[in-house]
Amino acid sequence: MTIRDVVKYGNPVLHSPSAPVKTIDGETARLVVHDDGTATAYTGSSAHGQGHHTAWAMLVEAELGIEMSKVTVIHGDTDLIPMGTGTYASRSLQLGGVAVHKAAVDVKEQARQLAADMLEASADDLELDTERGAWQVRGDPAASRTWAQVAGHAGDAGLAAEVNYTEGQPTFPFGTHLALVQVDTETGKAVLLRHVTVDDAGTVVSPVLAEGQRHGGIAQGVAQALLEEMVYDADGNPLTSTLVDYAAITAAELPSFELLASETPAANPLGAKGIGEAGTIGAAPALQNAVIDAVSHLGVRHIDMPATPARVWAAISEAREGQ
Repeated sequence: MTIRDVVKYGNPVLHSPSAPVKTIDGETARLVVHDDGTATAYTGSSAHGQGHHTAWAMLVEAELGIEMSKVTVIHGDTDLIPMGTGTYASRSLQLGGVAVHKAAVDVKEQARQLAADMLEASADDLELDTERGAWQVRGDPAASRTWAQVAGHAGDAGLAAEVNYTEGQPTFPFGTHLALVQVDTETGKAVLLRHVTVDDAGTVVSPVLAEGQRHGGIAQGVAQALLEEMVYDADGNPLTSTLVDYAAITAAELPSFELLASETPAANPLGAKGIGEAGTIGAAPALQNAVIDAVSHLGVRHIDMPATPARVWAAISEAREGQ
């Protein structure tokens, strides 16, 4: 068994940038604060596992001081959200999240005027205590109104804001992935021993969600490089049609990933960039290059992806025969 050291994936990991300014490429959000002190955020960005409900609630809590547990996030209902673009190209936070954030800012300004009327004070003298979730006269916490009271004072007009947000320029997340692999030259089996990555997705709203995105993406990239492949017979029938035949990755084939942080804020109000595809874009070529580097001393210069044991063994055998 032979081991070759690290091969690095040195090119920046560039995600699909946000599209140019067009209404259809933006994202919508509507935020309503109810007279019981709860809030509902309607978003055109449809979640499929990224944690939108958590992130959007965090944005509302950060801006308005309404606890996350009191924020309901609704998506996917065209009766309630007639306009929305969707979730793709790691665009959710930088467009959908910013739309929610801006709606919260608009609601905040509406509430400032209402609270000033209730407290018989100048709007300029009011401040929002986000710890308590209450409006108060600056320097006088005793003179305050809760979100429930302010929303109730809004009357039939309600305390709500709707935003359609488009970004004027693209964002460019980037990163570097390093992979250390071990290849058994007798069987062709490659094992990932260590994976180190630095990903810069701008300002991170939720470190836990970002870490989960990175872990899942790296696992998918590793699987693409080493295992996953659709195989067909001569008549075009799939031979890998179930998980019994299709080599999906599991935790047993993966080491603990080493994630390093870098945050370069983007130009949008949240400073956010995409993170959803960072792991897949960086991990797959890093792993593939590492496998080839590990057997390059035997004369191997190329292996088709995925680098399965059969392909690695065949490449080694062909190189030896050529020598």
